[in-house]
Amino acid sequence: MQNLKPLADTKTKEEYRERIQDLKDEIIRCFNRDYAKGLIIDSKWLSKAIDTYYKRPLGEDDYTNFFVPFIEKYTEDSENRLNLVTGKKISFRTIQKYKTTGKQIEDFEAEYKVRLKITDINLDFHKKFTSHLKLKHKYSNTSVEKSIRQIKSFVREAKEMGYEVSSEIESRKFTFQKDETVDTYLNETEIDLIYNLDLSDNESLDNVRDLFVIGLWTGLRISDLKRINQFHFSDNTIVISETEKTGSTVEIPIHPQVREILKKRNNKLPRIISDQKFNKYVKDVCQEAKINEMILGSVRKKKTNRKEKGYYPKHELISSHTARRSFATNHYGKIDDRTIMAITTHKSHSQFMKYIKTTQKEHIDKLAKYWEEQEELKNAKPVLKVVN
Repeated sequence: MQNLKPLADTKTKEEYRERIQDLKDEIIRCFNRDYAKGLIIDSKWLSKAIDTYYKRPLGEDDYTNFFVPFIEKYTEDSENRLNLVTGKKISFRTIQKYKTTGKQIEDFEAEYKVRLKITDINLDFHKKFTSHLKLKHKYSNTSVEKSIRQIKSFVREAKEMGYEVSSEIESRKFTFQKDETVDTYLNETEIDLIYNLDLSDNESLDNVRDLFVIGLWTGLRISDLKRINQFHFSDNTIVISETEKTGSTVEIPIHPQVREILKKRNNKLPRIISDQKFNKYVKDVCQEAKINEMILGSVRKKKTNRKEKGYYPKHELISSHTARRSFATNHYGKIDDRTIMAITTHKSHSQFMKYIKTTQKEHIDKLAKYWEEQEELKNAKPVLKVVN
């Protein structure tokens, strides 16, 4: 096995002897491991051991080499994997994100007629893949950024498992600039319009309105609002033993509007409906409240199934997540940030600030009001007290 032709030079002989010895050592190691497991040691076993040593793919479904099979295997394993932060199973929504990214990679492979290895996920792939999503399929910058971020996460997981990856995945160029968010929120005047609507002739809208108002004054995610029947309501507070996403325990004071909703319903909570129905009905509620100001936002078009930025009536931009943004924005600057974050369960201040949606005009109005108050204090005449 280690005999080389006499004509080979000394350097070549030494190099190949080292390689052959490494292969021999690896085969012996695999033999000792697999023999102890009771596996059959035959020519097929030997071929597989040699292919593994040379990192040769063991077929098109080899998830240790090919990227799509790796994503599929990782996704499958994740269905029974725990989130190390929350201690809970990986959520259905996260699994769907994995599958969506995997489908995008499959479409890319079909278009370019390639079979991507994990090591192929490099800057050249990045350039072609982002063009594929952005130019051909008209994805928004934010959607492209999310896909690139998920791909980087997959490759890092592969590296953690000991699979070979390209170092270019860590390049600062392996990213994408997402769109500036134009999410909207409802101010307190608009919330009052929604709260005071007479929807007694429409049980569905009345139910959604009440659920929405509870969300607007609690700052809860829709995933938590859907568990509203598990909350503990006392005279003054709502206690949530574990929030869905972070597992945090939260105690929230009951806003007067929430208290009146509970009183109206004889302390029975609003009925829970699906996210899709909620997002449809809540737009109808806001339209009934005449929240029609034309503002900048993004609306998903049925024809392209893509969000398009433009100016739309405000009620068309309202969704379940508006409640959480509104809570953070309406209380920002009035109470300290840590108090708001304790209720919204934001872990970092930078993440919390992304929820603050105060417009430029509102910032200007606040500054003008502050200057006006300061001027009044300067010009205020001292009041002399009469002493008898």
